[in-house]
Amino acid sequence: MAIGDVRRVGLHGRQAERDRLASVIDAVCTGGSGVLVLRGPAGIGKSALLDDAVRGVADVRVLRARGVESEVELAYAALHQLLSPVLGHVEHLPGHQRRALRIALGLEKGPDGGAAADRFLVALAVLGVLAASAEECPVVCLVDDAQWLDPASAATLLFVARRLGAEAIGVLLAVRDPDLRPFPVSDLPELQVEGVDVDAAVALLTERTGAGVDREVCGRLVEWTGGNPLALSELPSVLSPEHLAGLRPLPAPLPLPRTVERLYAERVHRLPDEARTLLLVAAAEDSGDLTRVLAAAHTLGLHSDALELAERSGLVAVSRRNVVFPHPLVRSAVYHSVTAGERRRVHLALRSAADEAGDVDRRAWHAAASALEPDEAVVGELEQAAARACSRGGFEAAGAAMERAADLTADGTARCRRLHSAAEYTWMAGHLRHAARLLEAARPLAVEPLLRADIGRLRGWIEFSVGSPAAARHILMEAARDVAPIDSPAARRMLGAAAESAWLARAQGEGAEIRRVTSGLDPPADARDSSSADLLAGFLAFLEGDAGDAVQRIAATIRTAEERADADMLVAAAQHAFYVGDDDAALRLSADAVARSRATGKAAELLFALPRLVQAQLLQGRWTAAAAGAAEAVQLARGTGQPELSALPLAWLTLLASLRGARGEAGDFAHRCESLAQTYALGVFRAPILEILRWARATDMLICGRPASAFLLLEDLDHPVVTAMAALDRVEAAVQSGHRQRAQHWLQGVEVLATATGAPWALATAAHCRALLSEGPVAWDHFAEALRHQEQARRPFERARAALAYGEALRRSRRRVDARPLLGTALDLFDGLDATAWAERTRSELRACGQTLQRRDPSARLRLTPQEVQVARFVASGLPTRAVAEQLFLSPRTVDFHLRNVFNKLGISSRSELAAQRFA
Repeated sequence: MAIGDVRRVGLHGRQAERDRLASVIDAVCTGGSGVLVLRGPAGIGKSALLDDAVRGVADVRVLRARGVESEVELAYAALHQLLSPVLGHVEHLPGHQRRALRIALGLEKGPDGGAAADRFLVALAVLGVLAASAEECPVVCLVDDAQWLDPASAATLLFVARRLGAEAIGVLLAVRDPDLRPFPVSDLPELQVEGVDVDAAVALLTERTGAGVDREVCGRLVEWTGGNPLALSELPSVLSPEHLAGLRPLPAPLPLPRTVERLYAERVHRLPDEARTLLLVAAAEDSGDLTRVLAAAHTLGLHSDALELAERSGLVAVSRRNVVFPHPLVRSAVYHSVTAGERRRVHLALRSAADEAGDVDRRAWHAAASALEPDEAVVGELEQAAARACSRGGFEAAGAAMERAADLTADGTARCRRLHSAAEYTWMAGHLRHAARLLEAARPLAVEPLLRADIGRLRGWIEFSVGSPAAARHILMEAARDVAPIDSPAARRMLGAAAESAWLARAQGEGAEIRRVTSGLDPPADARDSSSADLLAGFLAFLEGDAGDAVQRIAATIRTAEERADADMLVAAAQHAFYVGDDDAALRLSADAVARSRATGKAAELLFALPRLVQAQLLQGRWTAAAAGAAEAVQLARGTGQPELSALPLAWLTLLASLRGARGEAGDFAHRCESLAQTYALGVFRAPILEILRWARATDMLICGRPASAFLLLEDLDHPVVTAMAALDRVEAAVQSGHRQRAQHWLQGVEVLATATGAPWALATAAHCRALLSEGPVAWDHFAEALRHQEQARRPFERARAALAYGEALRRSRRRVDARPLLGTALDLFDGLDATAWAERTRSELRACGQTLQRRDPSARLRLTPQEVQVARFVASGLPTRAVAEQLFLSPRTVDFHLRNVFNKLGISSRSELAAQRFA
C-alpha cells in the first residue's frame, strides 16, 4: 500500500472527529487559538485525521513534527524539525530569548561551550517565534507520535500549548495510547479516536479492494480488529476476495497476527535478505537521511538493488533526500523483527556514516547501541553527548546519555559517578522519581565519602520535594556524618536543612543528634559558611525552645545575604524572613526573587518564588496582587507540566477566598488542592498546605458564628509558620467556644514570638489575644495597645479585626458613640480588602450603634481577572507590551488582548490613566 493510501485509510466514518478538528482550525483562521490532543491506539487513524484537518485550508502555515522512537535521546530534535520553516523569526526575539533558543537548537554555543540554555526561556522564545509567524498568517502545528518526542521538545510544546491566548496559533498533537512511553496531558482538550463501525469498514475495504465486501463478514472483521482502520486495510493481503465477499467462509481461526505490527513483520520476513537489511538500516537511522542510509548500506556490503527491492515492497518510500516509512508501526516492525546481533551490526555501520556526516551526537548513540560489553571509548562519546545536551538545556537527554554510559562501565566507582551524574541531570529535568531510582542504584557502589555524601544530599532533596520530610532528614543526617570529617561546609549545609525541617515538623527529639554531629565540624571557613553556621544554630535554638537566640541568628543570615547580594542566599533569606516575623524583609526579598526570575525568564525559579511573594502580599493586605500572583503560579505550574507545584498557591487562593467571604470560590480552590494532595506526596509542602486549608475553613466558620467548629479545625495546627499566621483565629475560636485554658496556652506561644522578634504585628496579635481573654476596661486597654502596634505593622486585615473587636466590646458595654469611629475604621479597611463577610458583620455592629451605611459599589478593579490584574500592574509600572509579555511568559498579542479588557472594565483609554490606578 502506498504512503498516501495509509494516510487516508482512517477517514471513513470519521465525520464527528473531522468536525472537532475543523472547529480548532476555524478558531485559528479567525484570529483565535486552539489546542487538541488526539489519543488512540496505533493504526486508528490519528495521522490521517491530522493531515485531513489542514488539507485544502488556505492562507495557513502548517508546521510539522513527528516523534521518532530512536530520537528520544536527542534534545530538541523534534522542536528543530517543527521550527525549521520559521527560524528566520528567531533573529527578532529579545536577546536572551534568541540566545537560549539558538543554543537549544545547536545553532550557537553557550559561554565557554558549556552553559545550559534555560528551558523555560527556550519555551518562551518558541512562543515568540510562533506568535511572530502568526502575525503574517495563522499557524497550525501538527505533531504526530507525540509519545516519542524527545522530552525537551515535548515540555516546550506543552508549555506553548498551555500559554496560547489571543494568537492565531493551533496545536494538534496525536498520541499513541496505550504506549510504553505515556504522554499524560490531562489538562488539555482531548479527542479519543475509537475504532470505526461496520459501515465505515465496508466502505474502507471496498475502496481498498475495488470489489464487493459482505456486511456480515465486515462485522466479524470489525469485532476482531476493534475497528482499527490500519488493521482492516491490511486484511486483503491475507484474505481472498471470495472470503471478503462472503462467498467462502472465513478461516477459523482467522490466519491473522494479533497486532498490525506483527502483520508488517511477516511482510518484512518475506523480503530477500539484502532488502530486509536495508530496511533495518533505514529503521535504525532515525533522521531518515538517504545519504547516511546508503553509506551504512555500502559499509555492510549491500548491493544497490536492495534499495529498489525495499521500495517496491511498499514498506518504505524513497525521495531524493530521505527514506520514509508509511507508518511508525512499519519502522517498529522492521527494527524489532531481527536479532539483537543484527541490530548492533547495523548501528555500527551507521556510527561510521554519522562520523562522516559530522553528527557527533548520533554517532555516540549509534556507538552505544552497537556496544555489547563495557567500552570506555563509547562511554567517552556518551559523556561528551551529555555535556552538549546539557548546554542546550536538554537535561533528559543528558541523563539518558549518562545512564547508558554507566551501563557500559565496568569499574564500580566510575559507574557510581556516572549514575550520580545521570541522576543530577534527571533531577534538573524534573523527573525526580527516576532520579531517585538512579541514586538507589549508585548508593551501593559509593566508596568515597564525598561521593556518598553527594548521593545522600540529592536523595535528601528529592525526598523533601516529592517524598517524606522525615526520610529526607534521615538521609541528610547520614550524608552529613559521612562527609563531616573531610568537608565541614557541606556537612553544615545538610545539617541546617535537616534542622530546619525538624523544627517545622516539631521533631524536637532530633535536635540532640544534629548538635552532636555539629560539634565535630571545623570552624566556618568563610562568610558564606559562617552564615550556614548561624542558620544551623538558629534552627537548633528553635528546636530547643530558645526563640530569642534563634531569631537573632536567622535575622543575621538575612542581613548577610542582602549585604553580599548572593543570589542563592537571598532565595533562602526570603523564606527565613517569615520565620523571624520580618514582614518587610519577606515582601522585599520575595519580590526581588520574583523580579530576578522574570528578568532571566526562569520559570522554574518563579514557581517557587511566586507562592512566597503571595504569602507576603497576603499578610500585608495586598490581596488583589496576591490573588493574581497565586493564579499565575497555578497556571505556570500547569504550563510547565508540574501540577503538584500548584498546590501551595491553590491553598493561598483558598484562604484568600475564605477571608473575603467568597465561599463558592474557596470550596472550588480547596477541592482542586485536595485532589492534588491525594495524587502527589507534596514533600515538605504537604503539612503547611493541609493546615492552610483547615485554617481557611475555620475562618469561614468564625465569620458564620460557629466558633466550636472553627476550634476543632484549628486545634491540631502544628506548622510553626501556619500557627503564627493563624494565631488570632485560634485564640478567638477557643475563647468563643469555651476553651479558655487552650486559648491561654496558645497566647503564651504568641507572646514568646512577640518577645523574640519584636515585630509590631506579633506584639499587636499578642495584645489582641489578651483582650479576648479579658473583660471590661482591661480588655479595652489591650485592644487599644493592639491598635497602637497595628499602626506600625502594615497588616490592614488584622488592624480591621482589632478595631472591629474593640468596637464590639464597647457596643456591648453600651458605649455606642465611642464604638462608632472604631467600627468605621474597620469597615473602611474591610471594604478596601473586599472582605465582604467581615464588612457585613461590621455594618451590623454599626446599625446596632444607630448608624446606617450603604454598601459601597465594588471597585471596577475587582471585575478584572487575575491575568488582567498582572498585565495591568506591569503596564501601570511603565513597562512596554513586549517587556510585559516576557515577564508573564505570554506573547505580546495576548498581553494587548488583556490590556484592552482592562481598559474596557476600568473605563479608561490610556496607559497614563492606568498608571494612576493602584493594584495592591
